[in-house]
Amino acid sequence: MIVMPQTAHNAPPRRLRCVALACMTPEVDAGEHSRELPSYGIHRIQAAVLADPSLDGVEVPIVDQHRSDVAGYVDAIVSRAPEVVGLSLFVWSTPCLVEVAREIRRRLPETVIVCGGPSARIALLNRAPFGPAAEYADALVTTAGEDAFAAIVRLVSAGARRADLPVALRGVAGLEIPSGSGWHATDRPRGERSLDRLPSPYQMGLMRYGAVGYLETFRGCPVSCRFCEWGVMDAAAGVFSREYLIRELEGLAAHAARAVFHVDSGLNLNAAAFRNLAAAEREVGFLKQTGLWCEIYPAKISDDHLEFLSECGPTWLGVGLQSMQRQVLKNLERPYGPEHFETAIARLKSVVAGMEVQVIFGLPTDSPAGFHETLAYARSLGVGVRVYHCLVLPDALLTRSEPEWNLKFSPLTLAMESCEGWTAESLLDMRAYLTAEVTRCGGTAGNFWWSFPGVGQRPPAGVA
Repeated sequence: MIVMPQTAHNAPPRRLRCVALACMTPEVDAGEHSRELPSYGIHRIQAAVLADPSLDGVEVPIVDQHRSDVAGYVDAIVSRAPEVVGLSLFVWSTPCLVEVAREIRRRLPETVIVCGGPSARIALLNRAPFGPAAEYADALVTTAGEDAFAAIVRLVSAGARRADLPVALRGVAGLEIPSGSGWHATDRPRGERSLDRLPSPYQMGLMRYGAVGYLETFRGCPVSCRFCEWGVMDAAAGVFSREYLIRELEGLAAHAARAVFHVDSGLNLNAAAFRNLAAAEREVGFLKQTGLWCEIYPAKISDDHLEFLSECGPTWLGVGLQSMQRQVLKNLERPYGPEHFETAIARLKSVVAGMEVQVIFGLPTDSPAGFHETLAYARSLGVGVRVYHCLVLPDALLTRSEPEWNLKFSPLTLAMESCEGWTAESLLDMRAYLTAEVTRCGGTAGNFWWSFPGVGQRPPAGVA
């Protein structure tokens, strides 16, 4: 239960007028049109506020400049004079949006500023150049944001001022709150919380017509590798039901989505979620008409998954290998090694035309020689290969590495600069090698990834 504090700061409830949300959908760094890939998470938050009957009439604009433009964001937000601002922090948006938050705090000192997203973590935001986070953030949302953010907005709507929040927010689950003694973590959400309760931006008509669509069937990941920040799967949260997914597919069809991007950590990592999706698709049939992009884990492929994929439209699969080095995988708590990987790829190739194997260079305790072995194996499979430069992400290597790994990384991009097994020079040499090799092969490259085409394979437009 949320109890309003009885302080001199309390005032009669005032009508809440505007809650501004800001994100930065990145310009995909190989020339694709990012405006066809609207931000999904921020629309989920928008839907949660707009669907709350106690917040009827509140405006919830989304500000997305698609590039690092601090002045543009600040002008767009300040012109609306919002009582609450929500900022969506990812690795690509954090440097810009933290500066936006600082300026909003200066120009609108009574506006409540809430940061969410996978980079909204004290471990990152209290580091230079982002810290101290308490100077600009009233709360960090560290779990799924819909419930927590809507609860914060309700508190402000009920009359809570910024000075009230360190006490008032303690009844909201899933937050980090700055206080005079540091940061206070509130309880994690408890109890059974069916995901069906969450309003859908597709079912509410909030998403861009004709853009690439997004589909979610569960949250978190049961694997939780140290290099990844998907987060631990919360079994109590359940999955989206068949009935919800039917409505979601119908909403995607109504918006004429050109393709569907499955945003879960893997198509086959939650059996109940997959069953519900397959049943919903049998009823609606939308994925037969469009394309499906998704991740799939090679150790858990069943005949049911192959049958489902064979009945979808043009499909593009990402299959994580990451490394061929068993000890590296063990060190990084990656439970699925390369055993039977080639067999899994052959099974997938029998039903899907588009596929890429994903590998990472710069992983701590790996080496240039070890990575060259991994890359050679991945390229021998006859499918696309995507190489990623290792990032030191919140909820991953930033907080889950070993001291002896001696991680050094960019404070802005979080790209690994050296670690156990990799010198600064060897990482730069690998980047140069990959750029030259992918150019020779007719592939594409971004700032932190390199894509090698498979035999006769090209990803669908917009995949990068």
